[in-house]
Amino acid sequence: MKLDRRRDLAGWVVTPLFTLVAAPVLAGIVGVLGNMQNDHRTPALCEEAIADNMCEETSLGVIGLHLAIAGVMWLLLWTIPWWRGLRTVRVLLAVAATVVLVLLPVRMFDWSF
Repeated sequence: MKLDRRRDLAGWVVTPLFTLVAAPVLAGIVGVLGNMQNDHRTPALCEEAIADNMCEETSLGVIGLHLAIAGVMWLLLWTIPWWRGLRTVRVLLAVAATVVLVLLPVRMFDWSF
C-alpha cells in the first residue's frame, strides 16, 4: 500500500483550527444541557469526595486531566505531516480530541432522568 504524499495543506490547517473552535463549543452545549437538568446539585463525580470536602479538588483534577489530554491530542494534529494520505488520521484524532472534551461535562453531571 502506497501512501498518497500529495499536499493537503488546507486540511492540515483547517482540521486543528476547526477542532479548536468546535470542540469547546460542543462541550459547552453539553455542559449547559447537563446543568439545566442537574438542578444545581453537586457534580456527580463529587459524590465520593463530598465527605472529605474535596469536591473542588476532585472537579479541578478531572477538568485538568481532560484539558491536558485534549490539548496534547490537539498539538499532535500539527505534528502529522500534511500528506493527503494522512487526512483520515488527522480527522480521527480531531474527533477523539473533541470526544475527550465532550466527556468532561458528561462525567460532571448526573444524566439519569
